[in-house]
Amino acid sequence: MDKAIKLNSLIKTHPVHGECLYLDNGIIEIGVPLSFGIRIAHFSFVGEENVFFAQPKDMKEFTTENGWRLRGGHRLWLAPESEEDYYADNKPIEYEIRGETVRLTQAVDPLLKVVKSMDISLADNKVKITHRILNTGKIRKIALWSLSVMKGGGVTTIPLPERTGGFDPLVRISAWDYTDLGDERLKFGKNEIKIFQRKGERKLKIGVGHPAGAITYENGDTIFKKYIPLYPEKKYADGGVSFETYVSDYMTEIEGLSPLKTVLPNKTATYTETWELCRKK
Repeated sequence: MDKAIKLNSLIKTHPVHGECLYLDNGIIEIGVPLSFGIRIAHFSFVGEENVFFAQPKDMKEFTTENGWRLRGGHRLWLAPESEEDYYADNKPIEYEIRGETVRLTQAVDPLLKVVKSMDISLADNKVKITHRILNTGKIRKIALWSLSVMKGGGVTTIPLPERTGGFDPLVRISAWDYTDLGDERLKFGKNEIKIFQRKGERKLKIGVGHPAGAITYENGDTIFKKYIPLYPEKKYADGGVSFETYVSDYMTEIEGLSPLKTVLPNKTATYTETWELCRKK
């Protein structure tokens, strides 16, 4: 991370997300809902448009009968995906500002039996997020799963590794049952995969073993970059992928995954990634 700049904080009301804690360093800002979560609902240059999707209050899609809502922004889940991930996280969260870092903490998830938290630090145009789960239940094997829900209309670029020679496969792709690999929004190239989000199209989801660098999402005049740590020697969920993307009629999810971890009762597991916000040149 680059040198941190003084962190400013302000609590104000968001038209969709209610009471939010806003943090900025004079360059970029984030907004954290306080009445539900944990989520990062807003990310932008100071005073500019949010790069994240915000679910309208009257949207029935991406909701469940038990009260879970997508809401948008960035959230922490556990993989492999299950019904337990859809806990209705509608209770207030706690936060603590520690110098240039803010810690967000959710109450115990009654389905997953974990306590989720995030440590967030801003430095220049970058954000570092350390995701953490404390296991309050039985021993389990899971991956920490970070999902950033991006506003529609953008283009995702997934850089692929390069190699000359070798007898084993170089790129691993996972595809879900509703995904058409011939979808015209998917552009497979030798060095990258591009995915174009458009309204009025079917949903799709793919995973990529280990992208070669930052995954980018270009929308308007901004570029969101997600840097995820890679551990090729370790085992991953969902067919061995460290990155996944889900595309729907309204948005694109940019998702990082940790390796699978065996987490004992009362022990903690972490996963850290970095975001960068840039302007198109």
